[in-house]
Amino acid sequence: MTDSTPVGRVTVALENAGYQRLASGLQVGELKFQFPAAFVKAKSSAELILVADIASESEAQLTRKVDGVARALDIAASTRSLTLVVTGPRPSAAALESLGRVCRVLPTGNITGDDGDEVLKNWLAVLLPLSLPEPESVSSNSLARIYAAAQNLDENTRKLIDVASLGERAVSKELYSIIDAAAVQAKEKNI
Repeated sequence: MTDSTPVGRVTVALENAGYQRLASGLQVGELKFQFPAAFVKAKSSAELILVADIASESEAQLTRKVDGVARALDIAASTRSLTLVVTGPRPSAAALESLGRVCRVLPTGNITGDDGDEVLKNWLAVLLPLSLPEPESVSSNSLARIYAAAQNLDENTRKLIDVASLGERAVSKELYSIIDAAAVQAKEKNI
């Protein structure tokens, strides 16, 4: 069964990206903090990610909790960077500014529509692995593009392009052949 709540969707996205959910909640030193979810990346990042739902608590409460976490991390001399993912209605500009003083804030906005997964992916992009298109063979594609572009060129140029894949000697040989043929034609016209 999947959790279709905004916090559940964020949780799935982060877990799929290799983040580990703190099962027992967030604890810094002796202090425990209540957030719907908290994550760390075990191997390669010193990032602490908190997930909050602004629909279930006020902006003031959220700001106090996040300030408390930031202060506790400072006191513990932690080097972890802090990111807050906020689900639900977008916080006010004042709240975003206040939260932004102590952590990176990623408000997801409305992720319940048909394009919700794409919107969420865009908001969490800085946390997710970069996906690149499959590399293509540069040489085969460039030759294919040259062949396609050469369809409108004259026959002699197409012959040179056809033998290009065989190397410099083949091109030289074909070029000499074209020059010889042109010389013979010119001679025949003058006779």
